[in-house]
Order: sequence, then structure tokens, then C-alpha cells
Amino acid sequence: MKNIPLRKPVILLLFTLILSLLCVAGCQKAAKKPPTTPQQNVPQQNVPLAPEVTKYSQEPTISLYRSATGNKEQLKLEDYLKGVVAAEIGPNFPLEALKAQAIAARTMTLALINYEHGAGKHGTDASDDHTEFQAYNNTKIPDVIAKAVDETRGQILTYNGKFVYAEFHSASPAMTASIDEGFPKLKDKASAYIVPVSTDGLKNAPEKYRDWTVKVPVSTIKNIMGPKAGSLADIKVGQKGPSGRALTVTAGSASIAGVDLREKVGFDKLFSTYFTSITVEGNNVVFKGKGWGHGCGMEQWGAFTMAQEGKMAKEIVEHYYPGTMWTQLYK
Repeated sequence: MKNIPLRKPVILLLFTLILSLLCVAGCQKAAKKPPTTPQQNVPQQNVPLAPEVTKYSQEPTISLYRSATGNKEQLKLEDYLKGVVAAEIGPNFPLEALKAQAIAARTMTLALINYEHGAGKHGTDASDDHTEFQAYNNTKIPDVIAKAVDETRGQILTYNGKFVYAEFHSASPAMTASIDEGFPKLKDKASAYIVPVSTDGLKNAPEKYRDWTVKVPVSTIKNIMGPKAGSLADIKVGQKGPSGRALTVTAGSASIAGVDLREKVGFDKLFSTYFTSITVEGNNVVFKGKGWGHGCGMEQWGAFTMAQEGKMAKEIVEHYYPGTMWTQLYK
């Protein structure tokens, strides 16, 4: 009977010790669980090439619409690309920049054929009208351009097994554009690799690409923006994208996407959507800006600069299309 008073403390002590051991074991098990992290949108090294890519085991023949005559031509892809590189940047670029252009143009051609029905309204794979497809001029193919295309024969870029939308443009001020700034309709298809990257093409680009002024009649802008734009006295850039380009332009209670405004004014008239100011002067809306083109993907004058600095074509395209995979399609 003398030990009875001690039983409760002993039992309580044992119970407490067991609970402590269980807690320690449980905490140790919890600590061993790896922390959860959000899924990163990165290319997977071992993803197999998609069927639309692997079908090109040999150089294809494509159809080309000639805008001057309305004729449709059949030609080998590599011959077509020589005309594209000649028209897009010409022979005065360093060889590695020309090779980067060939890789981008080859990739873009196949992406448009397989994912966007080519030059669908003409019933052809491609068109020589640069506002519809890519520029093309086969009247004279300098040896250096033929060399650039031949030395990159069959080389393309893929992302997670698919053709890359290898957009390219002439000149950008300091940074290329996001897909939202240049091609918002392609956001779901190309946003992973058409992202702003640093670039330095303006230092070598022609003066007209560095700073420009474009005057558009007030009546033209009113017709584009509609009656809600009012007098246009308060016209300005609304939202800007990450590279500084205009996502929207507003006036009165009207708003229009920067890319739509540029398209309606004319790609060859309103040189980019990187506006430094928009004002009304008399009967004109005066746009001041920098750069040339939509801003997405490879900056051609940036490729010029990189090549001058000793970068190879593969390094150039990997810079402007980050996360993509260099792929040999055919030889």
C-alpha cells in the first residue's frame, strides 16, 4: 500500500516520455519531406520531337506566292531561305549574324507552315510580302549569304519538341519585346521564349532607327480610334510593356492596342510601338520613337553587334530565344 501514491507520477512520467518520443519522430519525418516549389516553365531536355518536326527528314519543297505577279512558285526550302536572308538583312552583316538569320528564318518558315497555315489566303506555304510572311528577293544572292544558309543547312530551334516562333526584327532600344508587346495573339504559343532580353543593336544600326519622328494626319487617327477619342488633344501612351513599348494608346475615352494602331497606320509608316512621345501639332499626330519593327525575338542589328564581338550563330540565337533547343532537322 505504501507504493500506491507513487504509481500516478510514474505513469504520468512514462506517458509524457512516450508522447515526446512520438513528437520527435513525427517532426523528423516531416523535416525529411522536400519543400514544394512551383512548376517552372522550362524546356525539357529529353522531350521527343513532335511529329510535325520529325517528318522533315529531308529538305522540303515549298510553295511561294509572288505578290508582284500573283504567280505561285515551287522551290526548295534552302533556296527560298537564301532569298529571305538577302532581302531581310543583305550581305553586309558578319557571317555569324547571317547564319543566325538563316536559322531563325528556317525555323519561322516551318512554324508558320505547320501552325499558322502558311500564307493561307494565297493557298501557298509562303509569301514574298514581308507584312504577310517574310521578305524575299532572289534577284541576286551574294556568295556570303549562300555560305551562311549552306553552313546552317537543316538547323532549326525547337521548344519542348515543337518548332519555335522565331520572330525577328530590325532594331530595338536596349531590350527586345515580350510576346504581349509584339504578338499578343501568340501569347499562348510563344510566351515561354519570346521574352525581353538585353540587346545592343542601335549602336551599329542606321541613324534613322535610333530616333524617328512620324506625322500622321489627325483625321487618320480619328478614323482608327473612333468618335470616343474626341479631339485627340489628350492622346498618349496608356499601358507600357516590360520593354517600354506601348501596350495601349488612349485618347478621350477610347483605347487601342499599340500593335493594332501600328498595323492600321501601316507597319512601314509607324516604325515601332516604342513611343517616346505622342502629341498633336496642327493637323497631325506626331509620334516620336525608337527602334524598327515589332521588337520580338532576334534583333538583327543586335545580331550584327554580337557577331562583331566574336559570338557564334548558335550563341546569338540562344540569346534571343532563351530556353530553346538547337536541332539538326536534316542534312
